[in-house]
Amino acid sequence: MYFLPAERLRLYRNFKSIEASDFHGIIRFYEQHEDAIRSLDFEEYLDCTLIYTNALYEAADHGKHLVMCDHLLELVIMQNIEHWGGEDLYHQLLSKKAASYYHLEDYPKAERLLKEIIRIYPSDRLAAVYLNRVLLHQKPQWLFKARAAMVGFALLAVIVIALEILTIPHFFPQWSEHMRVAHHLLIALSLAALSVGEAGHSLRCWYHTRHFVKDAMARKNPPKH
Repeated sequence: MYFLPAERLRLYRNFKSIEASDFHGIIRFYEQHEDAIRSLDFEEYLDCTLIYTNALYEAADHGKHLVMCDHLLELVIMQNIEHWGGEDLYHQLLSKKAASYYHLEDYPKAERLLKEIIRIYPSDRLAAVYLNRVLLHQKPQWLFKARAAMVGFALLAVIVIALEILTIPHFFPQWSEHMRVAHHLLIALSLAALSVGEAGHSLRCWYHTRHFVKDAMARKNPPKH
């Protein structure tokens, strides 16, 4: 469909007049006039599509946001666009795409994309923070075993305490001290299983993130001889 220059100008002006914080208004306008927006000059089309894509992210419509990120990344690569509005557009799109995967709880895809971002931009501290969070969300099998051990020790402690209160004083008073020691030990083991498991997982994620960033920096800036 052909749109006259005056119509295209009016369309672009109307779109840009929407409040930047009115994310749902931006989304509605773009989707109602998408064919017309595609007829705009490239820079105007890119401007509108970037605003729409960011509005999708802010409105938490992460599924659509991922689709638009892929479209924009393709445009950026094909048109060799490095910066837009004073920002590295490729970096910005990759970061928002990774954040959408994170919010959708697709942690494996978020991890792969964040690692790619860090390889290209090793000084991106926010990407490192998100990588650490993503790794924390991906629980290893041994952590579930540690949690199961915590629950097991806690249940045994409850049983021992019940026996200590209801049975031992009446039938085996000589065992009272042993039972008290046993229930304290079981509670300690339960807390230890939980603490060691969670602390170990957190430390492992921190170590992995730190060394990945360090290796990326070394590859990006090799030592000069």
